[in-house]
Amino acid sequence: MAEMSQQSFKNWLDLINKSVHSTDNVDIGDIITIGRGFVVIKRGFVHVHYYYIPIQRVEGWDGHILWLKITEAQVKEKYERSQLPALLTYHIKDYPYYSSSYYPPLPLIPPKHAKQKFRHRASPFR
Repeated sequence: MAEMSQQSFKNWLDLINKSVHSTDNVDIGDIITIGRGFVVIKRGFVHVHYYYIPIQRVEGWDGHILWLKITEAQVKEKYERSQLPALLTYHIKDYPYYSSSYYPPLPLIPPKHAKQKFRHRASPFR
């Protein structure tokens, strides 16, 4: 199943709205757009934070999550921004100027998380 998911995401632009985790396995947020050299991640609903992570800081896609090579503390310290970069550096969906050829190949990695198996216990009230 993971291999199917990995195959369905062949480039960076396919990862918009997918989850991002740090090396310390903290959910950083979801990808909202891809810039020419960075991934833009949004975290939160009420208190919103935006992180602009360079593509070089991405470890890879495991079929479920995009993993970073840095910790949550490093993300917050170095890559949180309140001002948006220049609009020309963003991917704009269906805009003919951009193509996936601007981005390096998307690294695929083995899954880092395993599905938990829950056993059904018999009810003590039988």
